[in-house]
Amino acid sequence: MRLARQTRNETSMHEASQTDLKQRVLQLEKALERCERRALANSFCGAAIHEVNNPLEAITNLVYLTRSQKNDPVLVSQNMEVVEQQLAILSKITSQALAFHRTQAEAQPCDLISIAESCLQLHAEKIARRGVRVETRFQRPAMTRAFETEILQVVSNIILNALDALPCNNGRISLRVRTYAQSVHITISDNGSGIPLHIAKQLFEPYMTSKAQGTGLGLWLSKRIVAKHNGTLRFRTCQREERSGTSFRVSLPLVRAVIAN
Repeated sequence: MRLARQTRNETSMHEASQTDLKQRVLQLEKALERCERRALANSFCGAAIHEVNNPLEAITNLVYLTRSQKNDPVLVSQNMEVVEQQLAILSKITSQALAFHRTQAEAQPCDLISIAESCLQLHAEKIARRGVRVETRFQRPAMTRAFETEILQVVSNIILNALDALPCNNGRISLRVRTYAQSVHITISDNGSGIPLHIAKQLFEPYMTSKAQGTGLGLWLSKRIVAKHNGTLRFRTCQREERSGTSFRVSLPLVRAVIAN
């Protein structure tokens, strides 16, 4: 009797310990996701500040020209039209930047094409610096219900991985958004060297990376986020000469109710 009671107590303690460990792991995973999102938000804000410079400079020049030629109503009108265009660009940039700092209590309808464009804007400087050619093909409707910053985090991470895998010359990234059946697909493809087989087999496991400075957590987190949104994250890769490259596809449920509106 005493031995049975002791065994039950030990079992209960073990189960409590396991439950406590699972809760701690869950808390750490959530903290890691928050850190990743904050890092992405900082990067996007930095890119947004860089993007703001161009329209601000254009507006400054137009104001100067308008003041110096204020007696020419046609020129003033033309200048004001361009100013309005540049202000619209500024509004879009600031709206995107502010979106990162809004906390969503629940998933909301969002446009995956807008997310794809934001990701390209986020990495525009790196893309230009490396001379990478970007090909886009967008098909609407492309609405889903999601936590927008989390899906942007996924797409951004895949694009960044693609950039790191590209050759020094003739680098190319293809970004497609299309609807198929009940899903919306975002496909990011590159013509890099492909993923080695021993890494590909464990690609979505934590701490699996081929980068010297990589943490190996980006794709692991990405798969968790996509699964949370009832979607899938798949990839194909090839290391054959002249046909090498990798393609990731994020598939999310299509929201038709939004389309009807």
